[in-house]
Amino acid sequence: MTPFELISGGQVEVEDGAISYAGPKRTAVGYIIDHTADLVCPGFIDLHVHGGAGADTMDADPEALRRLSSYLAAGGVTGFLATTHTAPQEELAAALRRIVAAQRMGTPGAQILGAHVEGPFINPEKKGAQDGDHVRQATETELDALYTASGGTMKIMTLAPETGDALKAAEWLVERGVVAAAGHTDASYEEALRAFDRGVTHLSHFYNGMRGLHHREPGIVGAGLTDGRVDLELVADGVHVHPAALRLAVLAKGPAKIALVSDSVKPAWLPDGEYSLGGRSVHVKGRSITLGGGVIAGSGIRLNDAVATMVEEAGVALTEAVQMATDTPARILKLTPRKGRLVEGADADITVMDWSYRVLRTIVGGETVYEAEGP
Repeated sequence: MTPFELISGGQVEVEDGAISYAGPKRTAVGYIIDHTADLVCPGFIDLHVHGGAGADTMDADPEALRRLSSYLAAGGVTGFLATTHTAPQEELAAALRRIVAAQRMGTPGAQILGAHVEGPFINPEKKGAQDGDHVRQATETELDALYTASGGTMKIMTLAPETGDALKAAEWLVERGVVAAAGHTDASYEEALRAFDRGVTHLSHFYNGMRGLHHREPGIVGAGLTDGRVDLELVADGVHVHPAALRLAVLAKGPAKIALVSDSVKPAWLPDGEYSLGGRSVHVKGRSITLGGGVIAGSGIRLNDAVATMVEEAGVALTEAVQMATDTPARILKLTPRKGRLVEGADADITVMDWSYRVLRTIVGGETVYEAEGP
């Protein structure tokens, strides 16, 4: 899967960490890995992931990001944005510096492609599981401090465009090549359009943490579905968004404007039970991770699970689901055609799944970083 074309009996050839051929099967030389019965895709790219398997991007432990990269690779992810959450400026800056250091050193699994700063400039009325004690208004001083701490690796910042000087902040971000995203927002339809006019081009975890759709006041959800200037993130875990709403988004926007994200958090893939997340207790039950009262606190999935949900529950074509996990996020990060596609010259980032969406092998830069054990 290129991802736009499904080639039966296809072949991918890799040389010096890059793809040298992708197409119909032909005579091959060199070391051969046979996945004839499986599905070979471009590597998945997760734009919004906080943690998993007991590791968090905000952890002071420098090994946390390395553990997170291995956890993600087992779900077919070859690149990700380490995502922070609302916290004091000093904590955010320290987390961003650790992300930069880990990116420079390299990780054993998925590559760190940069940082996604979610908050702190959000609407407290739509904070969800974000810590309301640290929600604040955007200032150029803090924006500059966080951008500097990120070493220029900040790729996305999520804010509420209707609050304070958030529109000026969006313009500030765009001037520096950072994607200005709206999230945890109560923006009306008109406020959303003004934000799009000022450079907001991305809606984080669409539907969740934002004013919903009403037929007399479409809100930012209605604006997102109908305005071609913006991309959407979807958390396809069967908990955040109903399958019908997932399908509606694809019908309205098309797969080229939707990125599947995990929004995975630290307790993801740990046994069911109670855990601490950002100093608060959360309950894990399967894919569901909630605060008291049932507030969703993130997901327990990886992107192979999201692809499965889109196909099996939302009724989306497999090629489209894979596109939303590969080419679309790569395009949002301005990494196409180097990433997100199986084409000559692209990085050899490859995900292999069986037809039940179980990841069998993950390859980053031509090297296997994850291989499933057993059948």
